[in-house]
Amino acid sequence: MNNNIDYEQLENISSSLLKGFISWIEINDSQERAMILDSAYQFKFSILEQDKSTVQKKYFISPKDLSKDEATLLLHQWKDTFSQIINSDLDRISKDSFKLWFLSLASFLMPILENETKVLWDKLLEGIEYCQNFSIKDVPYPLNTITKN
Repeated sequence: MNNNIDYEQLENISSSLLKGFISWIEINDSQERAMILDSAYQFKFSILEQDKSTVQKKYFISPKDLSKDEATLLLHQWKDTFSQIINSDLDRISKDSFKLWFLSLASFLMPILENETKVLWDKLLEGIEYCQNFSIKDVPYPLNTITKN
């Protein structure tokens, strides 16, 4: 029963975060969206540079191979990390880029979030032409409908 309550709470929190994030992205220009995407790329790149194999690294290398248990574990780890950084002195762009990966992973586990997460990515990708590092292939599975990553 506790697992069901925890899942429902996480789903509700993720849904609220997603709606608010979409609204926030809509009022930002393409350059701001590109900054969020490039920051998200930097986070991904820093994980991929690590020598040791982790669930985080697996998510960015081969998300299709991530088991539901691994994805759930990672989501809980990221929820804890997100709880810590949200009230930190970290800049807003860094917080937003982490929120992007968190919500993308949440939609991977919670199908009810998938359509809104696609809307989020569509809105963010309006700024891709201004990105220095992020490319369309960096959009995570199953949200990447262009390159099917």
